[in-house]
Amino acid sequence: MSHWSFLKTDLNEKQDLFIDCRSQAQYQESTLKGAYYFPFVKKAFASDPDSSKKLLGPIEEILAIAKKEEKSRILVFDEGMGMFASRLVFLLRCAGFQNAFLIGQRWPVDGAKEKGSKELDIGPSSKVRKLEGVIDKAFLEKNLTRLQIFDTRTPEEYDGKLPRLTAPEPGSLCGRLPGAFLWDWRMLYDANGELVDKTFFNKKLRGFPFMPERTTVIYDYNGARSSLLAMMLKEVGYNDVNVYVGSWFEWRKSNLPKQAANIYGQTGAGASAPRVGGVDRKS
Repeated sequence: MSHWSFLKTDLNEKQDLFIDCRSQAQYQESTLKGAYYFPFVKKAFASDPDSSKKLLGPIEEILAIAKKEEKSRILVFDEGMGMFASRLVFLLRCAGFQNAFLIGQRWPVDGAKEKGSKELDIGPSSKVRKLEGVIDKAFLEKNLTRLQIFDTRTPEEYDGKLPRLTAPEPGSLCGRLPGAFLWDWRMLYDANGELVDKTFFNKKLRGFPFMPERTTVIYDYNGARSSLLAMMLKEVGYNDVNVYVGSWFEWRKSNLPKQAANIYGQTGAGASAPRVGGVDRKS
């Protein structure tokens, strides 16, 4: 596998601040020595100022801990380079801390272990500030027809059959953002659960009618699955890559345009087939 620069396998307790993004129960049972647990990374956030402050508060706390403990790197992990660890690394980089990385090993990660005891549920920031690479609903609404958009959910979600991947609720609105192209986030991994190499990734990327110089927006249900693709696109030369933090969680509640709209749990006509690589493929 070609190594991505945002993956690190060399761990150093003296220089690294570890953050565990697995479940709370897994963290409490066993984690890397000194690792912290921040539950905010698994929550959904919208575009309003209060949501932005709730997102920023824990990020600011993580950066403050790294400074206080004199850590030069922040290494984040979950079960295996997954959505929540990727989300946190991406957000830390958007906040200006570029020495944030995913641990490029599947759990159990090599290193000293202990029971997790550093669980921090931090309150909101005192003010709103822009995170580079994170966009809101207003930006999307203003620029929708000028953007190239990736949807990193599953085909069932993209096709309007499920509102979200886990615990879908009857009565929830399914669908997608207009003009979005599907890139199922699970396809970023190989059969062994490792990230695909850059050659394979670039080959798949050429199947989309996208250009590296254009503004690219990525979304999913709550902004978590998008972050890995965002980092990969940046590494292969895409210049302006953004994650829509509100994602379908927020967009579905708005009066803004939607495609493949359907109410989960109700019978009716099927949604259109996913657009994959610029081609409408019938199932």
